[in-house]
Amino acid sequence: MARRQFREIARITGLVFPGFPRSGKTARQLQASSGLFFDVFTRYDPGNMLLDQAYREVLERQLERSRLGVSLKRLSESRVMVKDPERFTPLAFPLLVDRTRNKLSSESLADRVKRMQLALERAAG
Repeated sequence: MARRQFREIARITGLVFPGFPRSGKTARQLQASSGLFFDVFTRYDPGNMLLDQAYREVLERQLERSRLGVSLKRLSESRVMVKDPERFTPLAFPLLVDRTRNKLSSESLADRVKRMQLALERAAG
């Protein structure tokens, strides 16, 4: 994620030239150029201000560090309750689908998922 964020920072700071209008570089070329800068800075100048900015922006914008910290603090102060549900919960459905994907069957995955969905809906009422 920091590598992707660094691409924008490198473009804004002028490390990577996106090209002139109508004859600009492709996204792949920009990605390769900024990736080389990222690798060089990471290896030879780990305290680089542009790298620090990329990591900081990832934490703040994409991971929302402040909200994450508040949520983790709230969770650490909460009481843990472990319950055994009678059937799979809605949040467990993707895990159940992934588990059945690996089983051999003459039935397609879409048909199996549809059948599991109907069974869970019938059980829920």
